[in-house]
Amino acid sequence: MKLETLDAGERDQAATKVYKEFVAAQGAGIGQQERTKGTQQLWDFANSSQGETLEPGVAMQKVQEEAETTLGMLAFDAFPRFLKSKYSKAVMEDLKTGSNPNEVAALEGAINTSESKQPGDADEWLNMFVSTAESFPACIVISDMTIPGAPMVYINGEFTKTTGYTKEEAVGRNCRFLQGPETEPESIAVIRNTLSKGQDCHVKLTNYRKNGEKFQNLLSMKPVFDGDNIYRYVIGVQFEILEDKGLKKRLVQLDKLLRLLPSRLNLKSKASAQARGALAAKTTGEANTMIAAKEQILSAGEQREEKEAAGSGARPKQKFKKKKKAAGGVAQADNYDGTIFAFTKIMWLQDAVNTLRSMLMDQAGFMSFDAFLKQCGSQLSQTHLRFWVEAQQILMCQGPQQVQAARQLHMRMWKNSLFYCTTNEIVIGNLNRTGWPPLIQEMGRWQEMSLYFLAFDCFTRYMESPQSREFVTALQLREANGEQLPVKTVSVGLDPDSPSYWMDMLKAMSETLRIGLVVSDMFVPGCPLAYLNEGFAAQTGYGKENIGRNSKFLQGPMTEGYMVEEIVESLRHADPLFCKLQNHKPDGTVYQQCLCLTPVFNVDGEYKYQIGCQVDYDPNNPETPMFIMELERVVRNLPQTLTGETPKAMPTRTQELEDFLASITAGGTGAGPGGLTATPPSGSAPSGGGHPRPGASWTPA
Repeated sequence: MKLETLDAGERDQAATKVYKEFVAAQGAGIGQQERTKGTQQLWDFANSSQGETLEPGVAMQKVQEEAETTLGMLAFDAFPRFLKSKYSKAVMEDLKTGSNPNEVAALEGAINTSESKQPGDADEWLNMFVSTAESFPACIVISDMTIPGAPMVYINGEFTKTTGYTKEEAVGRNCRFLQGPETEPESIAVIRNTLSKGQDCHVKLTNYRKNGEKFQNLLSMKPVFDGDNIYRYVIGVQFEILEDKGLKKRLVQLDKLLRLLPSRLNLKSKASAQARGALAAKTTGEANTMIAAKEQILSAGEQREEKEAAGSGARPKQKFKKKKKAAGGVAQADNYDGTIFAFTKIMWLQDAVNTLRSMLMDQAGFMSFDAFLKQCGSQLSQTHLRFWVEAQQILMCQGPQQVQAARQLHMRMWKNSLFYCTTNEIVIGNLNRTGWPPLIQEMGRWQEMSLYFLAFDCFTRYMESPQSREFVTALQLREANGEQLPVKTVSVGLDPDSPSYWMDMLKAMSETLRIGLVVSDMFVPGCPLAYLNEGFAAQTGYGKENIGRNSKFLQGPMTEGYMVEEIVESLRHADPLFCKLQNHKPDGTVYQQCLCLTPVFNVDGEYKYQIGCQVDYDPNNPETPMFIMELERVVRNLPQTLTGETPKAMPTRTQELEDFLASITAGGTGAGPGGLTATPPSGSAPSGGGHPRPGASWTPA
């Protein structure tokens, strides 16, 4: 404004000086954070290049344009905050002293009108910012960080002009779709690292237009936190790099714009966004313990938003899906029978011997297994089952009744399994003079051997049969009716109406495993770990205190960057993945991790969870073959939907898993990182009630 009071000659001279000082100003924000070599070279080039030649008559126009841009940004963000501060009141009181009353009244009226137009929350702020951003001479995109995947919720016209993508094609997607084959991995790493920490990002990278044409893009991203310190938005400012004489000026303009953008709002977010933001992975890398109460927090946020909307007369947006209703208007719960069977199957096969023992103690369980053996089993397996049952009848008796039962069952001369399945020498004519206690004790040892044979040869096949599915379903109903049963499903004692029912079953199943299992919630920003089992702590050294963190805490200097990229792409596209990479334990020890990722979808096909099963792949550990076998068994049986329905792609996925495991188990024991045999080790028969690990073979002493 001072320039406008000067005469023409002085004004042009002063304007030229002001504009040159503006262009010569160093951009304090650009390139000062973590940056790639290309970003640094760009900034060095701009600093060493000559400024543009400017005619004196044009200088005033340039200064006015820059002043209007700056004033617009100040009016949008800084001035509204000033009006709400104590300084605004002090200025008004000062103006009332010695000023024209009419002018003061007009100013107060203007301020009151301005205050009435101020945003009430972060969402309203976004709407106001969008109207301003349309006039910016740079590509502007805004991503909502409380929505998983951080999709863009706004792009301006300049973005469409530069990239060729319309708003309909771009909004709702993550801006990574601009990347392509020649996009620099180091630039992507900087973007991912800085944004996960809530830091500014300035990076030069190769992007692609809609028509496939490459262009050099200088991307600056500004994180924005709301009044509750929730990571709400990221404002992306980008422009195509054209290395001409005007580059220095454009970089300075960019820096001025970025410094005018807010990094924190004095506004709260709507209740649903508050809930999602409260659950997000923390930018500090600390565990977010609130993830344990996810369902309650989301539900409370929905209820608060509905209440607020009802009070204001507005119609709330539907944030969460309701349960489907039948014709009678009663809410229908999701059918989890498939998941219950899949998780129960994993749990039972983890301890096949004890599970089969308990199952045979239940009449319905015995009948189901017996029917399977009669239909699909051999004569040998049927004989071992009869022997186990008759031996159990004897062993359950006490004192004289036990001897009487043994004598009576040994009197049968035709197809007596008590003779076929033991080495006891019994003379029928001398039954009354036989010393039964040592024979009964030996029979107990052989009964245990028959159980092992049935468990590892027949029970695994039984769990693949329709009979097992029918038995588990019937067993679940009996549990729901309050029966106390010797064998249990994964859902026993859990509330089927709980919103965390699936997660509760997963937790119960996972705690029976020796391998590591984690689950990431893909509905929560930052994909924090919703749960990890004790097996994960044993395999990696990281315990349950890490629930609520993003799993990248396992990474370190020796972690292969290309493998991290492969994992990230798998997470983004909801693809299964089988890989081996180097990770780090809490003490810095580097280990090879065998990792299998399994995506899980809800009934509507939405990407809900990602389950990660992992093993410390140490060829020198004699238990590693058992861990690999367990990993294969678990991943093969994990359902990819919340309801347990099997996707059509399951056979392909199973073959990929087998090929992957074959590649890491080939080469023989102790052959180095690539060599491992999956042959179970031999052991000795258990004493008392003990038993070897599932999958191990043993011979009687």
